[in-house]
Amino acid sequence: MDRPRDFIGYGSRPPVFEWPNRARLALNIAINYEEGSELCPLEGDRQREMLTEVVFAASPEERELASESLFEYGSRVGVWRLMRILDKYDATCSIFACGLALERNPDAAQAFVKHGYDMVGHGYRSLPHHGMSEEEEREHIRKGKDAIERATGQRVIGWFTRLMATTATRRILAEEGFLYDSCAFNDDVPYFDQVNGKPFLVVPYAIDVNDVRFVRNQMFTAADFFEYARDTFDVLYAEAATTPRMMSVGLHARTIGRPGRARGLDQFLAHVRRFPDVWIANRNAIAEFWLRTFG
Repeated sequence: MDRPRDFIGYGSRPPVFEWPNRARLALNIAINYEEGSELCPLEGDRQREMLTEVVFAASPEERELASESLFEYGSRVGVWRLMRILDKYDATCSIFACGLALERNPDAAQAFVKHGYDMVGHGYRSLPHHGMSEEEEREHIRKGKDAIERATGQRVIGWFTRLMATTATRRILAEEGFLYDSCAFNDDVPYFDQVNGKPFLVVPYAIDVNDVRFVRNQMFTAADFFEYARDTFDVLYAEAATTPRMMSVGLHARTIGRPGRARGLDQFLAHVRRFPDVWIANRNAIAEFWLRTFG
C-alpha cells in the first residue's frame, strides 16, 4: 500500500516541550557500523558494493580488493579513532548496526556496549530494501535485530534502513514490535506517523551533516565537515532559544575515521562543548523521552 506524504508537519505550530534538564538542543551522533556486511562476491552477491570512495575497473561480480580494504579500515582502525574522539568530549553516540558487522568484530561490539552506546537496527547486512519482497524484508529486519541483540545484549527498539526503505518498512517495524523508525529526513524534531491506524514514532535523521558527502566528492577536507556541521549547529541552537530542536550527525568509521578527516569531528565537538544546554543523547533516549512526553 502506498504511504501518504505529509507536506505540512508541525508547520507554524511546533510542539511545546523541554528536553531533559531544560536543554535547548538534542544532538545525536550516529556511527553507521557496516564494515563486513557490505555487498561482496564472497557473500554470494552478484554485484559488489558500489558506494565506496574508489571504483576500479572490475566487473560487478568480481571481488575488488581495494574497496574491500577501505571497508576493513573502518573496523580495524577508524571506529577506534572515533571512540577516542567521543571519549575526549564525554560524548555518547548511537550505532546504526548491521548484525553481520558486529559478529565479525566482537571486540568492537563489546566496546560499544562498554561505552554505553545504543544500538539502532540497520539490517543483518548493509543492503537496500528496494527489490525485496515484503516477506524478504521482514526476514531481513528480524535477522538483523536478532543478531544485534545476541552480539550486544541490548534490546533493539529503533531502526534505520540502509537507503532506502520501502512503503512497507514502517508497517513491518510496527508489527515486529519496534518503537520508532529513523528512515526520514523531513523534520528537526520527532513526530508520529499513522501506521495501521495507530501512532508510530519517527525520529528523523539527516544526510547533509553526514560524512557520506566525502564519498560523493561533496566534501574534501576536515574543515569542510567541521564548517558545515558547525553552521548547522549554530542555526539550530539559535532557533532553539524559542523552540527546542534536534540535530543528527551521520558518520562511517571507514570514512571520517581517516586521520585527515577525523579532525573535523574533533573540532565540531569542541565547538559544541562551548555551549550550555546541549543534550548529546542516544537516539533511544530521545525516542523514549518523546514517547513519555507525547505518546
